[in-house]
Amino acid sequence: MEMPIMVILCLYLCLPVPPANGDDMPSAYQVLQSYNLPIGLLPKGALGYNLDPNSGRFAVNLSSNCDVHVGDYKIKYDPIITGVISKNNLRRLGGVKVKIALFWIDIENVNRNQDHLAFKMGNVANKEFPTSDFKSCPKCY
Repeated sequence: MEMPIMVILCLYLCLPVPPANGDDMPSAYQVLQSYNLPIGLLPKGALGYNLDPNSGRFAVNLSSNCDVHVGDYKIKYDPIITGVISKNNLRRLGGVKVKIALFWIDIENVNRNQDHLAFKMGNVANKEFPTSDFKSCPKCY
């Protein structure tokens, strides 16, 4: 008789708990924060996302192409951004490019180290920024 109670208790404890705000799932920005990444890595207006919590693979949907300025850099987002997310890290990014000189270079990896973000841009460059530069979402123009 004890075994069914244990199975029921285990199933109950394993059920996902809905967010307190009543929404079906957290926003893409809340997901970034849950992995200790700033929301400003995504532009304003993310429509939705898919995330496999086991592998960390994700896809974020924007309404269209999006160009933004972050500091002295011009960044271009495709309508679908893909990659793998883990604590303090976005890797194998697809759909995000930065303009360096006359060329558009893929941003492949973003890694947080305390209050800094390190960006790996193709085999061309690595650049570090303070996380405070990404505390708010840039607006597409």
